[in-house]
Amino acid sequence: MKIAFVTDAYNYGRGGDVATIRMAEGLKKRGHIITVVAAISVQPERFFQVKGFYPPLTKEAFTKGDYIWGIAEKKVLRKAFADVDLIQVQHPFVLGHGAVKVAKAMGRPVIGAFHAQPQNILGMMGLEGRFKEYCLAKLFMFLMFNRVPFLQCPSQFAANIMKKSGCKSALRIISNGIPAEFVATQESRPEWFGNKLVLLSIGRFAPEKRQKLMIQGVKHSKYANQIQLLLCGQGADLEALKALGAKLPVKPFIQHISDADKLMYLNTADLFLQASIVELESLSCLEAIGCGLPCLIANSRDSAAPQFALDKRFLFTSDDVESLANKIDYWFENRVELKAYKQKALAMAKNYDMEKCLDKMEALYAEALQHHRSHSSK
Repeated sequence: MKIAFVTDAYNYGRGGDVATIRMAEGLKKRGHIITVVAAISVQPERFFQVKGFYPPLTKEAFTKGDYIWGIAEKKVLRKAFADVDLIQVQHPFVLGHGAVKVAKAMGRPVIGAFHAQPQNILGMMGLEGRFKEYCLAKLFMFLMFNRVPFLQCPSQFAANIMKKSGCKSALRIISNGIPAEFVATQESRPEWFGNKLVLLSIGRFAPEKRQKLMIQGVKHSKYANQIQLLLCGQGADLEALKALGAKLPVKPFIQHISDADKLMYLNTADLFLQASIVELESLSCLEAIGCGLPCLIANSRDSAAPQFALDKRFLFTSDDVESLANKIDYWFENRVELKAYKQKALAMAKNYDMEKCLDKMEALYAEALQHHRSHSSK
């Protein structure tokens, strides 16, 4: 099958775009031909580039996050869609809106995906507030979510958001999946870890990800001088995090890491931290449980990540420093028991196998093609 993915940035800057790349690469291995339409891309072949722009108040955050929005250039879109069987639009922004319109005008089957919440965009603008979130959600619904017959949702949580928002599209819950490389391996624990409790977090440095809260949580722990915090990623908050982390008794590791180091840390840390207030699934938690690393997760009402908590002891109150510190203290005092949870994490990971997710995506594509044929004949 020839499939076109329309996404503003086809790179590794954001979780939704990483998920897109992984899905596309998995489909390629199954023999599908993938076309990418984006403003920037890591894929040189079958890439159709559109012009990009920065929404108001986002240029600095977008630039540091290697992100940009695309402009819906009709000429480029028509050329990209000329020989494809199906189009999948990943984001409800300007490019996504235009891509759906062009696809329909050309008589091409088109589906959507839910990879961005209003809080993600508002956070980059330095804004927050329920009314702003409501207005942006309605705009996204108008731009794309209500204009496609099917919408891939990476979690039941994401599907519930769409239902509550009055989405008219047929919702299909398909996880972003755990790639084959994220498995438990016998890695030598780095000497500089010593006998400390090693807390690992991986992700984009941004306000909604709450890395500052993690630093504060460690600072308030009774065992702060015996805890090694690893914040691995990049983004606008890098320097601010380093300045805040300098106040900890044990200097935190705060920097971007290679894929090889990511796998090594996931297999040698003691506990994964997920403090984000906004997650439609959480790629970082998927990667962690794939390696058998239990996750300590913020119980945010706007996050799907709590689904990866192995029990209530792996949840803390969102945006509550004391709650996080108390859970860190608990697991410091119960490190032997914590190690036993590796097998439970691995058992959970089996539900998110990438090949199973690809099977579901192919089933969705077949359903979308059949739906298009039946409606076209009418």
